[in-house]
Amino acid sequence: MDITIYSTTTCSFCHALMGWLDTQDIKYINKVTDTNPELMAEFMNVNDGMLGVPFTILKSSNGEVTKIAGFDRAKFNKTLSLG
Repeated sequence: MDITIYSTTTCSFCHALMGWLDTQDIKYINKVTDTNPELMAEFMNVNDGMLGVPFTILKSSNGEVTKIAGFDRAKFNKTLSLG
């Protein structure tokens, strides 16, 4: 599963999500949007109008894409097949 998180430096939910993924030994790419205008533009192109962060895109090996706004632990658990 490829995981990309769009975050900001001051977002406590972003830091909580990444900390939780770290405890699960789940790898991800963090794209910090408030320090990089190019990443902000990329975020605006993929966010489906959801402006809040964290905004996560999960791509499975079969090509299925799931987008999760915020730190919705239940949705992450389901998508990542965690307990």
